[in-house]
Amino acid sequence: MKTKIISIFFTFTLLCVTKLHSQSQSYGSISYNKAVNISGKQRMLSQKMSKAYLLLAKGINNKEISKELNSSKFIFDKQLEILTQNASSTAVKLSIKNVKKFWSKFKGLISTAPSFTNSLEVMELNTKLLSACHELVLSIETSSKYNNQFFKTENQDLISIINVSGKQRMLSQRLCLYYTASSMFPNKKAEYRRILNQVFEEFDSVIGDLLISSYNTTEIEEELGNVMSIWEKFQSNKKGFYSNGFTLEEVFYTSNNLTKSFNKITGIYELIAKST
Repeated sequence: MKTKIISIFFTFTLLCVTKLHSQSQSYGSISYNKAVNISGKQRMLSQKMSKAYLLLAKGINNKEISKELNSSKFIFDKQLEILTQNASSTAVKLSIKNVKKFWSKFKGLISTAPSFTNSLEVMELNTKLLSACHELVLSIETSSKYNNQFFKTENQDLISIINVSGKQRMLSQRLCLYYTASSMFPNKKAEYRRILNQVFEEFDSVIGDLLISSYNTTEIEEELGNVMSIWEKFQSNKKGFYSNGFTLEEVFYTSNNLTKSFNKITGIYELIAKST
């Protein structure tokens, strides 16, 4: 009888620990890996929409740009809804509230007909929305660290690398945004080129950091090779890039290709984290 009671107690304890482990690994109904990836995409979308709006205001008549602006707006809304529904911690909820505050004004702005005046407002607001989105990523990452502190460190390392890799998507879009802005607003050219230089250098240095990651697979390394071949165009001619030596459409397509590659890389890191 005593042995049976001990066996039942052991089974019950094991079930509780398993349940606790499962709950701690999750951000609501999705994993923390997925939540960091989704919230990271929000950073990228904030810059993608800003870039598209400016290009349209600049008079670049390209159907892809209009489509990109509209689709990005709907995706941002849907992903914000998913993050909101699955949030549990007070800190994450507060971060989401802050994103919504800036998103409400930004969404109204980019829904207007593209104009020079509104483009200036986009430039003033985009970084505030970006900062709020970035704080949300960090808040989710911190929540993950707190809830998973007694479990695998490998998974937490991968959550961090998902954040870093995912941020490259945003930086590639921010490159095109400030490249466009520096050609549109002569009075702010010095300020925008300074930001453009910061973004360029950060994007470039992180490529090197990711290349030596111990979590890289053959597929990731191949995609990073693709990134470097695309990036070479700008990296080998920084002077030309900073002086608007490339056409706006060329920078538009190149930055989108970089974003696609890093979206693929980030997705692979997420899958690796899921399997650990």
